[in-house]
Amino acid sequence: MRVLGIETSGTIGSVALWEGRVVAEESFQRGLVHGKALVPTLARLLEQAGWPKSSLGLVAVSQGPGSYTGVRVGVATAKALAYALGCPIVGVPTLEAMARNPSPSDLPVAPVVDARWEQVYTALYEPGGRRVSGPRAVRPEDLAKELPERVYLFGDGLKRYRALFERPGVAFGGEDEWTCHARVVAELGARAFAEGRRDDPLSLVPLYLRPTEAEVKAGIA
Repeated sequence: MRVLGIETSGTIGSVALWEGRVVAEESFQRGLVHGKALVPTLARLLEQAGWPKSSLGLVAVSQGPGSYTGVRVGVATAKALAYALGCPIVGVPTLEAMARNPSPSDLPVAPVVDARWEQVYTALYEPGGRRVSGPRAVRPEDLAKELPERVYLFGDGLKRYRALFERPGVAFGGEDEWTCHARVVAELGARAFAEGRRDDPLSLVPLYLRPTEAEVKAGIA
């Protein structure tokens, strides 16, 4: 099955084509330019691979959390494409895709993504990938108190908050593990689809985990 993977939740976006393996992947430049870069990159990658849009069997999209604007752009584009093609769509939690970044180890892993407003997005996963808790937005001070004794942390939230987590038993990943990748989104989407998951292209929504800034300012959250 030919799968299109879309990731726009972070500062580096990407698109991938997957068919039992990674066929192609291309990243956008830094700077949250996803609204301008996504569709041209998607079209170019399909053309280079010789895949007509009609040959797609599944669209998998990183559903969030992350940049509100970035996630909204990715999900909206994926929904429009899936609806137009009559193609199945699956939303993949961004933190779940990120949890596949670290090299295999015997430690549980927890992405720590800067959510602004003095919070981080996080979830805890067993070494085999099963989610133990989350996803959620939480104060880093509170997260530090709740983490298991031994754990592997990674993500851009460590730029600001690493000192809160430093203690024996905590290992930290490098910056090369901080980015969510469309190829992983595509693979996880294909796996979920094979297990019987389907999302409605009309009702699939971003996973924000908390009210948007606009909702807070408007007093509706």
